[in-house]
Amino acid sequence: MLWPLAFAQMVSWGTMYYGFSLFAGPMHSELGWSAATMNTALSCGFLMIALVAYPVGGALDRHGGRALMTIGSLGGGCLLLAWARVETLPQFFVMWLTLGVCMGCCLMEPLMAVITQNFGREARRGIIATTMVTGLSGTVFVPLIGHLVEIAGWRNTLVALGAMNLLFCAPVHWLCIPDRRGALRRGHPIDRMRARIIMRRRLRNPVFWGLALWYTSYSLTASSLIFQFVPLLRAEGVADRVIFAAFALIGPVQVVARLVIVTLVRNASTARLGAFTTALSPLAVLVLMLAPREAGWLYAFAACFATGHGITTILRGVAPIEWLGSEHYARTMGAIALPMSIAMAVAPSLTAHVWDATGSSRVMLAVVFAGALAGTVGYWVAVTARRGGRRARPSASVSGP
Repeated sequence: MLWPLAFAQMVSWGTMYYGFSLFAGPMHSELGWSAATMNTALSCGFLMIALVAYPVGGALDRHGGRALMTIGSLGGGCLLLAWARVETLPQFFVMWLTLGVCMGCCLMEPLMAVITQNFGREARRGIIATTMVTGLSGTVFVPLIGHLVEIAGWRNTLVALGAMNLLFCAPVHWLCIPDRRGALRRGHPIDRMRARIIMRRRLRNPVFWGLALWYTSYSLTASSLIFQFVPLLRAEGVADRVIFAAFALIGPVQVVARLVIVTLVRNASTARLGAFTTALSPLAVLVLMLAPREAGWLYAFAACFATGHGITTILRGVAPIEWLGSEHYARTMGAIALPMSIAMAVAPSLTAHVWDATGSSRVMLAVVFAGALAGTVGYWVAVTARRGGRRARPSASVSGP
């Protein structure tokens, strides 16, 4: 079950998420649209991920992920084909709004919920296994898309990416995710009441809000850097071969970081890993903001960012289970994903507009740095509240009524 889903997730991220910055330049040349306008459409799509996050979580808790993730891949593939035929801005905005809904149905949070439903206490191992493969999305698809755009054009490249979702991801989701509808529906009216009680308690828990701030900052930082990295360095005259090499380094370093967690530090607590990663994100932004535009420094940024990104992706799925409980996990992840997805939605447009308004990439990166520091604050809020809650048990339990 795990490995086919992991490779399908790699393709989903690579085709729907990582390609945008590589298509923006050719689209500007052909259609004349500004980077800020195109990033606004992208942000609208990510906003839709936020709006569907909690309803998707509820559907996953009730019915499982088989049909939902299959529909997401089918819709995503069809919309990439539609993107290949876009001629007007309204078409582009409608395409991204709809693609955002499909991404919300089949990207990382739904997969984590599926793993948690099927693996229970072994969910941490399953999440690590799948994220090790998913971490290679940028490494595989950024150079691949860049090469295909050069030889076949951006429209034909989008047709190929859409076909990958239709012919690979959708069948994998349908065939490899167990059908759990009967098991998850038993006792449904009581379960719905219990879900409301548990979610009310979690929403009153400062651990929840600390995690939400941590992961929202993580999304803001990651989305800003991923979507502005290529345009930023191209604008400053860095050769494409160096840019692509630095970007391609991110995936393998993520995988190595996750392998270290599995082997050398497999007994490390989530709290210690979180302290490490929340220091790395601001450090990575500082390196990109202040270091010379030389290959060595860019590789250092990529290694720093990728290590923090790779480990945080795992903790994003694991910490809510360990610190808040696994019952109605998908709803909890949906609630946390709401501000995360809003940050992911705002980041490309916000950074593009700051860059346009100030004419300075350094000012843009300073905004990203402030967002990364907010994640460190959120992490320590969650850790401090959790320690206080453990001392106050059993009254602080959120495991049920």
